[in-house]
Amino acid sequence: MGGEATELPMIDFSGVVPSVPGSGPWAAVRAQVMDALTTFGCFGAHYPPLTPELRASLFDGAVKPLFSLPVETKRRNYYGPDKPLHGYLGGLPGLDAYESLAIIDGPKPEPVRAFADLIWPGGANAGFCEVVHGAAKRFAELEETVRRMILEGLGVAKYHEAHNESTWHLLRMSEYKVPNADEKWIGYLSHQDTNSLSVVCQHEVDGLEMQTRDGEWILVKPPPTSLIVMVGNALRAWTNGRLHAPFHRVMVRGDVTRYSAILFSVPEFMIQAPDELVDEDHPPRFKPYRHNDFVGFCVSEEGAHHDDKLKAFCAV
Repeated sequence: MGGEATELPMIDFSGVVPSVPGSGPWAAVRAQVMDALTTFGCFGAHYPPLTPELRASLFDGAVKPLFSLPVETKRRNYYGPDKPLHGYLGGLPGLDAYESLAIIDGPKPEPVRAFADLIWPGGANAGFCEVVHGAAKRFAELEETVRRMILEGLGVAKYHEAHNESTWHLLRMSEYKVPNADEKWIGYLSHQDTNSLSVVCQHEVDGLEMQTRDGEWILVKPPPTSLIVMVGNALRAWTNGRLHAPFHRVMVRGDVTRYSAILFSVPEFMIQAPDELVDEDHPPRFKPYRHNDFVGFCVSEEGAHHDDKLKAFCAV
């Protein structure tokens, strides 16, 4: 990837039907996906099933009211000490204006209802459940479509169904309160995602920046109706380094609060490159590992000392 690129590719998924892989523009879009993810590790996606109306309802009718609640209420979003990044995040060192809540299996209606009942006991949350589940379901459709295209593009499509059966999704909704300032400030520190794929939905305010392979930071600025798809370290490792997992951060400025909703696909299977992706030209780059073990390393004192945590954890 050269340093001349100043923006990410945009890929139009109009006409791509997730339930009918291979039909319509599938092959042409797959080629664009593979080029973007091997080069940038990230692309913008125009995905018509996520309508402007649903997108507006998600943020104005669900996400914003959620963050207006007292901190004590938001802290109910807790999944236990063995899942350190699965629930409420707030008051992090150096990130005082960042807050985030998450729903395990957000694309499924039952976990969304359980989350809403926890936050709003009494059941007056049907509207929240309908909107959040509807948006998360569409994020998940796009995520699975892209993941299937990746495996097809690498010639290992036979693993797709097994991966699907052992993959779950975390829906994370975030708020970045911003002071009135001309200077950019860090909304979230530079990092690589630990999971397979991330689907990012921004609301009105940009701020996501991605680092190119040559170290340049570029603002991810897709059209406001688009989504952003990004490779994480699990897919980087499983593809034996064929896909790029970019470092990214959130940098914000001005006096408008930024909101986002992100769907993370999380593998429960052993992350190990299949034999088809290992040869003389592509020797094994990472030792097999479990995602939860890697997350534990990332949040440990030792992991904090490394930028490329995957290399530090299991590089060959």
